Amino acid sequence: MKPSVVRASRIDAPVRRLSGATMGTGWSLSFAAPDSVENSRVVAALEETFALVIEEMSGWEPGSHLSRFNRADAGWRELPEEFFRVLTRALEIAALTSGAYNPALAARMDMLGFGPALDHQLGSAGWREIEIDIPNRRAFQPGGVALDLSSIAKGHAVDLCAAGLRGLGIPSFLMEIGGEFVGEGVKPDAQPWWVELELSDISPAPGEPRHTDVALVGLAIATSGDFVRRREGVSHLLDGRTGTPLHGELSGVSVIHPSAMEADGWATALFALGAEQGMAAADAQGLAAIFATRTVDGARSALSAKAREMLG
Repeated sequence: MKPSVVRASRIDAPVRRLSGATMGTGWSLSFAAPDSVENSRVVAALEETFALVIEEMSGWEPGSHLSRFNRADAGWRELPEEFFRVLTRALEIAALTSGAYNPALAARMDMLGFGPALDHQLGSAGWREIEIDIPNRRAFQPGGVALDLSSIAKGHAVDLCAAGLRGLGIPSFLMEIGGEFVGEGVKPDAQPWWVELELSDISPAPGEPRHTDVALVGLAIATSGDFVRRREGVSHLLDGRTGTPLHGELSGVSVIHPSAMEADGWATALFALGAEQGMAAADAQGLAAIFATRTVDGARSALSAKAREMLG
């Protein structure tokens, strides 16, 4: 972001903080805005966005467009705009990672106790059999494919919230849903919005920084880790190629990107690929990624080429 744009975002107003619950997790917002921007208007705009994402992409709502797609017989289905956008990108990331990132794991998530308990028949087709018709905003359901877009829809919700906040004339904010962040402008003290990353469940190894902070100015960040959400010791993060829970040396991956949707989807994808393949994919895609691995000495971090360029 240009320095002139950053300076223009600075506003002489106190930082306000709002928070709540949505999509099975929490959300928080820190922002500075003119007095004319009332908190009630801000909350209403955010809740409108939450409702839209839930209506289109929630696997827990039987009436959502995603749930109806999952129950549908084989055939083409017209999709609402945001659902179509997220599904299209999820399938692209799946192809780029040879299925390590897999948006059609709802049945497997159910079996592991992380899903809403699907009540319809599933087939043997997978994400590769879903076709996309961009001109007509349609997707082909091959029959029995159950989507789970929780690894990317939350990031998209953050992007939509950010757009709504800009629309209200808010020049400076840090918006977060379930650990996925987007920062805009600078705080009243001219400092950027800082986020401390949580990338491992063990202490840093000797020589490693005690913590990693990232400044978000016109940027988003998302993190995937196998220690954050577990059920009976099993991670909710799966290798999309095999459907098996991920747990090993790699403990967490953060991706920094202008789009929270991209950061969200790619953080999951790089984690599923593992440390070595994930780093290679991050560099091939020009992604700013931070990997944390478990060693006998403690957690150690590694940065992709783009991350070194941004943070160095």
